[in-house]
Amino acid sequence: MLIIIKPSDKKNHKNSVDWLLKECKKRQIEPELYLTTGKFENDCADIALLAKNQTQVVVIGGDGTLHLAVNALMTSRCSIALIPAGTGNDFARGFACKQQAWYEAVFNRRTELIDVGQINQRYFINVAGIGFDAEVVTKLNKAGSFSSFGYTWQGIKQLFSFRARSLQGEFNDKALNYSNLATIFANHHYFGGGLKIAPRAKLNDGQLDCYCMPAGGLLKNLLSFLYLLLVKHHSLHALEYTRLTTAEITSKGLAIEADGELVGFTPAKVKIHKQALRFHVP
Repeated sequence: MLIIIKPSDKKNHKNSVDWLLKECKKRQIEPELYLTTGKFENDCADIALLAKNQTQVVVIGGDGTLHLAVNALMTSRCSIALIPAGTGNDFARGFACKQQAWYEAVFNRRTELIDVGQINQRYFINVAGIGFDAEVVTKLNKAGSFSSFGYTWQGIKQLFSFRARSLQGEFNDKALNYSNLATIFANHHYFGGGLKIAPRAKLNDGQLDCYCMPAGGLLKNLLSFLYLLLVKHHSLHALEYTRLTTAEITSKGLAIEADGELVGFTPAKVKIHKQALRFHVP
């Protein structure tokens, strides 16, 4: 077993690490520990190398740590278990279960093959987005904090200064050109510290739920954000919603976020890898 830990002094994080090490000792498992450094490429390479000698990886952290593990392990045969210990925990939130269920899943042999998205060279397990949400993520990363309230508050502030840019792309062979507020590719339900962007998404259907949300004036953008907060955005007349396996964004210079991490800029190619990862489902 390889245990990937994002260092933290939070109590719930320490409790999770202590519990897992105690359980490993009880079960006579000698785990290998890897503490992330925050340097994505280096961490990714180190984890991929260590995983060659393991059959299971356990991630103790949030969406960013899980994102790192997924990118390191896409060519590995290891199964992945998660103990949520981050601030957003959006991927874990989609399972609507208590922490004890995640503990139990670590040593449970019941695993399922789940889909993994890809945007350019970066894999994502939860949600990738282009536009407004990526700008919010950029601001939060600079501030060094991320929470449900923080995302909502930063989102509202950003709406007052947000300058929409044109997005051109092809979605399910349909060409679109619109002023972009947010374009979202969702593999699971939540993003932004608890915003339920994709209530219909399924982890094993071989498709991404795509939301193309056009920008308008300030009032229209605020209304769209309010509808998103209330999970009423499917009723927005201007929203273009579809399920897809591939998409291509040809516009240049738009920020991209994946699983709450800023990962680059457009142009971008998006696709889904069907049942690509063996996951310990709680």
